[in-house]
Amino acid sequence: MRKAAVSIRHDAVIGDTDPRLFGAFVEHVGRCVYGGLYEPGHSSADRRGFRGDVLALVRELAPTVVRYPGGNFVSGYNWEDGVGPREQRPRRLDLAWLATETNQFGTDEFIDWCRAAGAVATGDGSSGRGAADAAAGFVQCDLPGAGGERLKPGLTKARRAPPAPAWPRAPPARSP
Repeated sequence: MRKAAVSIRHDAVIGDTDPRLFGAFVEHVGRCVYGGLYEPGHSSADRRGFRGDVLALVRELAPTVVRYPGGNFVSGYNWEDGVGPREQRPRRLDLAWLATETNQFGTDEFIDWCRAAGAVATGDGSSGRGAADAAAGFVQCDLPGAGGERLKPGLTKARRAPPAPAWPRAPPARSP
């Protein structure tokens, strides 16, 4: 039988680790969102419905970036369903989980939640069933428009939540 020895030198630096490696994602499965990080009426919830106890734990974990939507939920999510006034957002059957998605926690809330958690928001603009133009609109939703407004392509001003949130930017990847 062959024997091997491993030596670990914690002080030997061989390169930088991209901070985005320590990221996470938020998926609408189980109680991750509803009853988890977003639960209006919970004793620790703030005015936006974000649970303070969950935010404290996330801050302790300190993810550098958080992707939304994450997991299998992205296969049917349309980012435009999660922007604007909540009462105007569509309810949809999520085919991945066979559950009704109310869109009460959507794109707008996710960006605000990331700011509260101290993480950079990153997103997926419809990779499951969406088209390239939907994904482009998702990326462009932070482009400054006329008069300093933020654009929400395809959305009317009446539907857009004022002011439209700006995406915090992730640091660019560094080549080795």
